[in-house]
Amino acid sequence: MKEAINIDISGFYVEPTLVADDVIGVFPLYRELLARGTEEQPQKAVELIGYTIAIPVPEGLHLPKWDFTQEQWVEGKPVSELLVLQKASKLAELKRLCTEAIEGTFTSSALGEEHVYSFDTEAQLNFQSTKELMNMHSNFTQTSWKTRDAGVLMHTKEQFTRLWLDGQMHKTNLIEKFRRLETEVEQAISVDAVNSIRW
Repeated sequence: MKEAINIDISGFYVEPTLVADDVIGVFPLYRELLARGTEEQPQKAVELIGYTIAIPVPEGLHLPKWDFTQEQWVEGKPVSELLVLQKASKLAELKRLCTEAIEGTFTSSALGEEHVYSFDTEAQLNFQSTKELMNMHSNFTQTSWKTRDAGVLMHTKEQFTRLWLDGQMHKTNLIEKFRRLETEVEQAISVDAVNSIRW
């Protein structure tokens, strides 16, 4: 047995049902009405109430609807509602990718040559607390800091300040990128336009 879909006469989903594995196609659903005629000669009447669709629903449809003309599943949600949903989904995707990019790594030439540094949440807190300590204590003139490509390296106060600024610019640039893309999404007038926006 496999799952099929019962739809109403407009083509919209009503409930799932089961059919044999080899059944494929569209089958009408009827409901018996009250008998007419006489007791001696009753007349049965039926009413078409929908169809069973034994054809898989493709992925990506927010509100599947059976199109009787095209004989296939189509998007049944109005374009205006679909656009709102797609914009919300795209903004959530962009926000997630922005956060992942920020909390990844950045490069800095604070030591004179380029190195790669972590910038996850813990690293950001460590950057900030170390910078504050350096500002508060004049004898705090250097610190060792772990790079992703060359292990732990010593940084003077001036080098660390440059490193901290590079980290902040890394974060600021990615946030600005997100804001630009956010504006593009908000101004998009079609689902295709929204889908074309990439991080």
